[in-house]
Amino acid sequence: MPIIFAKGAAFYRDFGMGRSRGTLPFQIAGNVKQGGLVELAFGVTLRELIYDYGDGTASGRPARAVQAGGPLGTYLPESQWDIPLDHEEYAKVGAVVGHGGLVIHDDTSNLAELAQYAMHFCALESWGKCTPCRIGSTRGEEVIAKIREGDTSVKQITLLRELCDTMVSGALCAMGGMTPFPVMSALDHFPEDFGLPRTPAQKAA
Repeated sequence: MPIIFAKGAAFYRDFGMGRSRGTLPFQIAGNVKQGGLVELAFGVTLRELIYDYGDGTASGRPARAVQAGGPLGTYLPESQWDIPLDHEEYAKVGAVVGHGGLVIHDDTSNLAELAQYAMHFCALESWGKCTPCRIGSTRGEEVIAKIREGDTSVKQITLLRELCDTMVSGALCAMGGMTPFPVMSALDHFPEDFGLPRTPAQKAA
């Protein structure tokens, strides 16, 4: 606000990139040495936020994944940490900037466990009006539990993906519609945590 009052709206508008203009308060949390709130122009990268502002992980171990956009945001692997934090650029890789919330995880994290928690979180928070959210989240938690217990059959993986598609397409609000984001990003980028082999495309990413 002081910048806008001192130099005008046009000056502030020149912060950022593309259609994402101005600044956003980023909340850096999770396994990070220096967590907190930092207001920066759109276009900063996760790598800069993790290391220049967060000073790396609190555990001292390598960072592995960052959940961007809040509790229903996607998990981004290191190969995507240099994408500018911009709504359009993130949309290209199926991610969301959201409200700027970032949760950092080191290499001891289990993304299948975190995906299961996303479904559990939705089941707890759902207000129950629509079936995709109310029932889908409960079934999703059960399916991921079966996968984590060793049933990595095509049937279970297909069921999880179809369930997520149903929630995205059929839920009446963002709670059910976005819960699959962390689940599918975890499955796509960290298949080994689900007991699955990496595809050639995943190995190259």
